[in-house]
Formats: sequence, structure tokens, C-alpha cells
Amino acid sequence: MFKMNTTVKRRLFVGILLCFLISLRICVASAAIPGDLDNDNMISRAELSDAIISYMKFTYTGESVKCLEKDMLRETARKHFTITVTDLAGRKVTVPTRVERVVLGQSLYIQEFAALEGENFTEKIVGWGSELETYDIDTYNEYLKKYPEIKNIPTVGSLNKNTFDTEAIISLNPDLVIMPLMMKETAQKSTENLENAGIPVLFVDFWKDPLENTQKSILVMGQVLGREKRAEDISRFYGEQMDKVYSVLNSEEENNTKQKIYVEYGSFGPSQYGMTFSTSNWGPMITKLNGINIAEGVASMAPIDPEYLLAENPDMIIIAGQYWPESKDSMLLGYSTNLTESRKRLQGFCTRSGWNTLNAVKNNNIHGIHQGISYHIYNFAGIQALAKWMYPEKFADLDPEANLREFHERYLPIDYNGVWILDIVEAQEK
Repeated sequence: MFKMNTTVKRRLFVGILLCFLISLRICVASAAIPGDLDNDNMISRAELSDAIISYMKFTYTGESVKCLEKDMLRETARKHFTITVTDLAGRKVTVPTRVERVVLGQSLYIQEFAALEGENFTEKIVGWGSELETYDIDTYNEYLKKYPEIKNIPTVGSLNKNTFDTEAIISLNPDLVIMPLMMKETAQKSTENLENAGIPVLFVDFWKDPLENTQKSILVMGQVLGREKRAEDISRFYGEQMDKVYSVLNSEEENNTKQKIYVEYGSFGPSQYGMTFSTSNWGPMITKLNGINIAEGVASMAPIDPEYLLAENPDMIIIAGQYWPESKDSMLLGYSTNLTESRKRLQGFCTRSGWNTLNAVKNNNIHGIHQGISYHIYNFAGIQALAKWMYPEKFADLDPEANLREFHERYLPIDYNGVWILDIVEAQEK
């Protein structure tokens, strides 16, 4: 019988102990993040490569090596192999390289998300805010016709209504939550809770400063969703559309029309003044085009004083519309509208007390435009419409509605229908 001397026994004991400790270390590491061999709580490219090679050796060559199971390997790559981007709040945000489960903190971003993801965009949305159905039922219904599954997407409340449910989001186990920069302060506590739960939050902006942030927002969304090329294509198209305005204005020595402009959110109809815009939304567009926004410094996201409006006597009035079926005389625009009814609604605003004295009314310089144009990726159609109304001779050949239609045809999975941009003059002439 083979007998070991004391030295050999000691060495063998130490060897067994080391093997045990090493295997224990691996087990501990694996318990934290599978594949994280150096215990730094992240998966490096090298670690992921090792894990993949080990899996392939075991699966395809029969080699006896330790490896992660297929599902765990996929989950490891998805959750712990990350990239870091800078969002529109200037925050460094680390997200999985393969984002498959997304919560849209504001469901109005369906247009941007669908533009990037394409026909099968619903596969990645595991939850969203209630805003789309609440504030833009027309767009919701248009998507519902083609994607009936959207009615089953869990809602997580609304930042606007202070019903945002962070616990509900955590239970959905998303890879990413996309939030509007406009609601950053409101969402501060929710953001902290989500990030403490290991869920990254990305702020984007199509509302607060649309002219500066639209392209940045679509590009960073493209980065985190793995749709960089698609995002670059959309951004390029957007830039070309904006250049149709900027190139003409920049080539002119005198661009200041000195026109006074008033924009109103026409959800209440003629009977009640809706909010106007100063520092966000339509406000920056008017300023960019060298118009005079009579609401600037007076009212922002709030109704204007009717007496002040009459005293300012605007040269142009723009009523922002949408589809608000509960308000029978609201400014009706969008997918489900028709020209006759929309013009009738626009004319109704001119019957307000004192408006017959306004230059805008006397000169038929009244227009309607879909409110969603101002806060979506296709806001280029908004600034084009404003430019055409403010500088009709310079932009005689510009067709904002045709360009908006083209955007739908190129990037959105739903068709362009209805009325989105409207001149009251055409209604009167007919």
C-alpha cells in the first residue's frame, strides 16, 4: 500500500484547501454576477468573451470546462455588459448593451420609440405612462388599430398626475426607463428609487428645448437601444428638414419680421382661453424665426390675460389643436379629423369678444397646427409651418405637411391621415 510521508500529506492538504478556497471564491463571485471573475460587479469584454468561449467549448466540442448555462449567459451579457452614455440632463447613464425591456416613463414617446424600433417596436415596451391615452387618444387609437397588444401594456401611472408608480416599474424588471427632461424635478425621487434598484433612467427632451435637443435625444435613444444607424438616419433627415428653413433665413440680411405672434393651446375651444407658451414648446421656435412672442415674460404654460392680448394686438394667431372629443368646440386636428370640421373649429376662435379688432383676425392671419408637432421628433414641420406663415414669399415652395407625411412614410409604422396644419384663409376662400 502506498504510504505518504508527512511532507507530502501537508502539501496535499494545502493543495486541497487552496482548491476549495478558489472554488469557493468562484461560487461567491458567481452568486453576485455570473461570469464576474474579478468581483468588480461588472462584466468586462474579456470576461464575457471567456464565458462565451467556455460555453462553446462545452456545448460544441464536449470539452469538460465549467461554463454558464445558456439562459444565464444571455442574461449576463444583457444585464452586465454595459455602455455608458450622457443623457439630456447631462448625467452619465450606464445601460446594458442589449436593452430588451423598456419602460416609457411618458408614453407620448411612442412616436420616437417606434421610429427607432420599427414595425416590431411593441416587443420591447414592458410598461409605460398613461399620458398617451389621456392626452393624445387620437394617436393611441391609430396605433391600437394596427397594434391591439398595446392595450395590454402595463401602465405605471403618470408624472403629470403625480401617480407615477416606481414599485410597479421595478416589478416589471426593465433594462431601462426613458423619462422626459421636462419632468426631471418631479421625477427626482422616482429616479433615485429606480437607480437604487439597479434600473438605469435616461432623460431625453423633445419639449423643453426642441430646437437644441431633438437630434441629441434621438441619437442617445439610438445608442441605448442599439439602433445607432437608424437614429443617425432619422437625425440626418431631421437636419435636412431644418436646413430648409435655416438656409433661407441665414442667407437673408433682414430676417426680423417684427410680427407679433400669439399661440394658444386650443383644448377648451373659444369659450375659455387655453395655455400659451413662452420658454418651451412653440416659444423657442418663434424666437428662432425672429418673431415677437407676445407671451414671452408674461405667461408660460398658462393662459394669457385676454385684456393683455387685445392690447398687444398680435399680427398672427396660431391655435394648437389635437383630438379632444370631450370638448365639442376645441381645435380639432390629427389622424381622425377632416378639413371641413377642423376649419369650422378654427373659425370659431375668431368669434371671441374683441377679436374682431385684432390685426390677425382682420387680415385672416389665423392658423391651426397640431400640438404634437411641437413636442415630437417631427417638430421640423412646426418650424417650417411657422416660417411659411411668417415669410410667405421666401418659403412659397416649402410644404411642411408633405414633409410630415414623408416622415411617416419613412420612419413610422402607422400611416399619415387627417389634418395637421391649417390656414383659415383657405377655409374662407372655399
